[in-house]
Amino acid sequence: MRSGTALREGVWHGLVGAALLSVVGGACSYTVVSPPARFVNLESASTAAPGETVAGVHGGALSGVFDPAVVTGSVGVRRGVTEGVEVDADATYGRLQYDGFPGIDRNIYAARVGAKARNVGRYAAAFGGLGGGYAPAGGGFLAADVGAVLSLPNCYVVPSLIGSGIASVPVGAKQVDFVSADGTLAASDKAVTSYGFSLGVGLEVLLSQARCRAGLTPPRIQLGVAGTRMIRSDAPRSMTTTGGETTDRDGYGVVGLTAGFEFPF
Repeated sequence: MRSGTALREGVWHGLVGAALLSVVGGACSYTVVSPPARFVNLESASTAAPGETVAGVHGGALSGVFDPAVVTGSVGVRRGVTEGVEVDADATYGRLQYDGFPGIDRNIYAARVGAKARNVGRYAAAFGGLGGGYAPAGGGFLAADVGAVLSLPNCYVVPSLIGSGIASVPVGAKQVDFVSADGTLAASDKAVTSYGFSLGVGLEVLLSQARCRAGLTPPRIQLGVAGTRMIRSDAPRSMTTTGGETTDRDGYGVVGLTAGFEFPF
């Protein structure tokens, strides 16, 4: 087993087709998964009013075992179509946060389009989306998600519970070589179709009670805690590294803090 310094090398790999090293069951393992198209989801059950456009910025820091695994930011827009139905689109950039394995490009690029429909009582909604992206280290991917959100509607502070299922397919997947700074090859892996889920709790602080009471979207601050788990379609599997270690590994999971701000225009 490796030292604590070596263990920390693993926490940043693999959320988006770049590489992943983490500690499971007392053994080090190196696994690449195909990622989701959206990394931060802070929506409540509310939807934009018909003809209303809402823009937003969101970010998050998601951690694996020891250190932050990835810092991500996105910009997006929502558009009300009819009463209780909106469409949305967002673009995301992410940056993996560890300096080990210096030859691996740590950048992430993704985009997604989707839609959401809420009930008449404004406390529940269903959503879904399609998207994809590219990680220079691991290749491209296409992803879909579908989920639901429950909220406590009011014009002050809105708590929400958010859950979704995710499927992701690599496109032009590349082999990822885990090469240390001294040139030692620790392991190699390549993304395969992955599936998973995301769970989170959110809190929206509404900044205009007048707009809320009029049935419009107020400017709002969004805070949340969320976790994502992605599982490879070939799991469970055994993997032997170039150092002779053999381990069972099926995917990757992270949890972290998220925040955002949305405003109508």
